[in-house]
Amino acid sequence: MEEIQRLRQIIREHDRRYYVEAAPSISDREYDALLERLRALEAEHPELLTADSPTQRVGGDPIAGFKTVAHARRMYSIDNSYDEEELTRWAQRCFEALDPELQQINERLKELDERDADLKGKRDAESKQSREALASDRTALQQQRADRLAAAAAEGYPLPGGYVAEPKVDGVAASLRYERGVLVQGLTRGDGYRGDDITHNLRTLRSVPLVLEGDAPEVLEVRGEVYMPREEFDRINRELAAEDKELFVNPRNATAGTLKQLDPKNVERRGLRFVLHGYGELSEDVNIASHVELVAAAQKLGLITSPLSKQFGTIKEVVGYVDWFEKEKDLLPYNVDGVVVTVNQFALQERLGYTSKFPRWRLAYKYATEQAATELLEIEWQMGKTGKLTPRAKMTPVFVAGTTVQHATLHNVGELRRKDVRIGDTVIIEKAGEIIPQVVRVLDPERADRNEPVELPTSCPICGHTLEMEYDQRRQNDIAQWAKRVEREKQLAAKEDREPETIAEPPPLSELDESGRYCPNAECPGQLKERLIHFAGRGQMDIEGLGEKVVEQLLDAGLVHTYGDLFRLHTKRDELLALERMGAKKVDNLLAGIEAAKDRGLTRVLAALAIRHVGSSGSRILAEYYGSIDALTAASVAEIENFKINGAESGIGPEIAKSLHDYLHSESGQAIIEDLRNEGVKLSEDAKPQAAGSGPLLGKTLVVTGTLQRHSRNEAHDLIAKAGGKAASSISGSTDYLVAGEKAGSKLDKAAKLGVKVVTEEEFEQLLGL
Repeated sequence: MEEIQRLRQIIREHDRRYYVEAAPSISDREYDALLERLRALEAEHPELLTADSPTQRVGGDPIAGFKTVAHARRMYSIDNSYDEEELTRWAQRCFEALDPELQQINERLKELDERDADLKGKRDAESKQSREALASDRTALQQQRADRLAAAAAEGYPLPGGYVAEPKVDGVAASLRYERGVLVQGLTRGDGYRGDDITHNLRTLRSVPLVLEGDAPEVLEVRGEVYMPREEFDRINRELAAEDKELFVNPRNATAGTLKQLDPKNVERRGLRFVLHGYGELSEDVNIASHVELVAAAQKLGLITSPLSKQFGTIKEVVGYVDWFEKEKDLLPYNVDGVVVTVNQFALQERLGYTSKFPRWRLAYKYATEQAATELLEIEWQMGKTGKLTPRAKMTPVFVAGTTVQHATLHNVGELRRKDVRIGDTVIIEKAGEIIPQVVRVLDPERADRNEPVELPTSCPICGHTLEMEYDQRRQNDIAQWAKRVEREKQLAAKEDREPETIAEPPPLSELDESGRYCPNAECPGQLKERLIHFAGRGQMDIEGLGEKVVEQLLDAGLVHTYGDLFRLHTKRDELLALERMGAKKVDNLLAGIEAAKDRGLTRVLAALAIRHVGSSGSRILAEYYGSIDALTAASVAEIENFKINGAESGIGPEIAKSLHDYLHSESGQAIIEDLRNEGVKLSEDAKPQAAGSGPLLGKTLVVTGTLQRHSRNEAHDLIAKAGGKAASSISGSTDYLVAGEKAGSKLDKAAKLGVKVVTEEEFEQLLGL
């Protein structure tokens, strides 16, 4: 069908304009409309669906595990240099190995050495005279060699074709293999000989073309860096913080963790990018002879290369680029940690060859991260809204990377143990990503007079309650995944009547894997401020006028100690008026906002209670399914974990189920629920509209995805409920509409497959009668 082919070509062209040229010519909404039209047509004509269609970036089910695959050519890492002298010495070595004049001089010196060796031991006059002549010739040649090198140094060790310098993007190395223009494989570097097959994840990157443009060669394997823009990194960490999960340390760490995801849908949501910096296997029909030609050819094929890649004739010019780029690198939307310098011509690269670890023709110049040494005075424990304690180093103030620093993060208990940081140590600190101060290491860990290791708290430093421990979730997932793979292998072996293969077991959890300790006391004063701020926030109870400053005032005045106290503030109007900058109008608005919050419903209440691991999406799923807090409390852990919605998994895993069940059955949790109930807070969701009611969406099920311009996700769900419809979190055959905002994700693919009608925000409002 011509329209399908035309749409695919148009979408690929817009991908190229966005990622290659950084010059989009249509809005996100217009792009989404094209993609939506293509999905609809492919759903009508499934026989025309192809794997390289822009709609097929995200596959179906998660994979069971990663296969390791041999690289067609070894994937080397890059040697590093840390100052300009090292970089210049590298260029000198390259020049010496490649310069024809020096090659001739070296050959002649070698001949002289061989002749001299033959004459050694001969004591006749002729031999002595010959050796003296050889020595004179050697001295002359050595002077020629020195003169040639001096002239080359003055010129900057020029090479035919010169050098290429480009930013060293701080990410994870990967290779992309195209056969006849179609992406067939993506691998990590691994050990250089074999890498993990992450094709399913790399396909989700919009900067990775599924099919190349123009006349693609028979085989083209390109290598580059997968990275995460800082904006995406900040967004993901905000989401993790909202769910009280451990944050990623830096974008590279986040990229590596994302590429290890077994479900490509999770990868798609992370906003990773790919940029090319080299090649692997090339078929004979590839006619390129240099790195510059590779970059130009890759751009024509629709692959992403660095716009800051520059060709220079001499290493002096490269050093100038390195100095210039150090001042410019922080303006980029992604992290870089240096400059990669490459000998441009492939023929020269081949002559230079490789060491056992690195190519001799490429070197990374790495900028030094500014560090400082200071004395560790104390380990402080900061408490979050869910009671998690995070270690923080208090130090003698020191100036680093533009600011005076007195505190630095130690991330978690496991990190504290691994670094063996002790009071009185001199520690090295730096700013992670040049933003967050962190302790890197102890300067002299072998010092004889060190203090004892830091004693980790076993009880809450604020309320005295016994602390509970938790372990790194990624390590736990590794162990759980191993157990599943072992079980699957046993079942398969039994079915095939053979002995099961041995699958290497991951190391057991140790104290180094402990990610945190937390206070389970929901009424702990240390958590109260953060809890109240969260409780009142948008997406939770949404209490207008109750921000951080007002919460602090209420706590300082002793007016609130629990969530329920907020709903009793109407009895303390005079005390509120006595607070600084709290006039009558402001107090009235605050009390009105608190009163309005009583009717938010169970979804908002569950999200507001800051129950460990229970975020806003989980709250909505649970509230919609169980309908009331009483029904939810009556459910077992297994029931909470395993219920299904329209035959599909709910997405509520064991971690959420146990945490929620423990909270609802704890003495403090039950007291909080009863207090809210007594104050008239609604602890149920409205009855399902199919049973009774009226409205334009009566009996209809809608799913909202992407970012809407005029409504938050929660507001859209509320509008659906008020119109008699049901807001679901996942698409199934019973879904009537998918409301797609900007940057809609994998739900669009599923909607196309299931034939679910996709509507824009404007069409959604028309359905509502707005």
